[in-house]
Amino acid sequence: MSWIRSRMSVILVCALALAGCSGGSGGEDAGKPLPQGQQTLRQASEAMRNLKSVAFTIATEGEPAVPVKGGDVKLVRSGDAQGRLQLQQLGLTLETDFVLLGDTLYYKGLTGSGYQKAPKSRILALYDPSAVLDPERGISGMLAAARSAQPEAVEKVGGKDAYKIKVTLPKDAAGGLIPGVTQDLAGHVWIATAGHRLLKVRGQLPPASGDDGGKSAVVITFTEFDADYQITAPA
Repeated sequence: MSWIRSRMSVILVCALALAGCSGGSGGEDAGKPLPQGQQTLRQASEAMRNLKSVAFTIATEGEPAVPVKGGDVKLVRSGDAQGRLQLQQLGLTLETDFVLLGDTLYYKGLTGSGYQKAPKSRILALYDPSAVLDPERGISGMLAAARSAQPEAVEKVGGKDAYKIKVTLPKDAAGGLIPGVTQDLAGHVWIATAGHRLLKVRGQLPPASGDDGGKSAVVITFTEFDADYQITAPA
């Protein structure tokens, strides 16, 4: 009988070891039942509706046919913003620092000799940062309009546990957040398990040429919420 007890002990130790490792990268929420998808999106929409400010990064995968290839932006609810954008024009990728204050755009030209002034419409032709926090045009509206929500996993985003949810993003709702949208997007959103804020969104976009098998996408990651940003005109 001793060999039976010994074998059972080995099985028990292995089972405990596997249970301890089952959380993976998802943290303490991994292994728990995933929530209902559309309900989680509604909770996220409400959580993002009244933000005072947000910081986010824009990145691209593959070669999506969009004018904004990357960026790092801080934005307040009034629409004032500052940051850096990587823009593609005439086949060239250009990087510029900018400050959007009221109806005035300050941006650094190619010469690097300081900021130049232009009307706000100059940047709106490429990207409208002020739409991001608009309850109807931005994050909140996009989450409320997203369809076919299918929770897939719990993953880490910026050190926080998040529900990864497969979604369809309607073009009209996604256009305020993802530049260059001309059709409904297949994609994913990552919603924080604590607080239900949107931490990340990935939307597949058509490539600039050919067919890349769905590899071209825009990824927006939110890095800070409700910070007290003081955006002022550059010297």
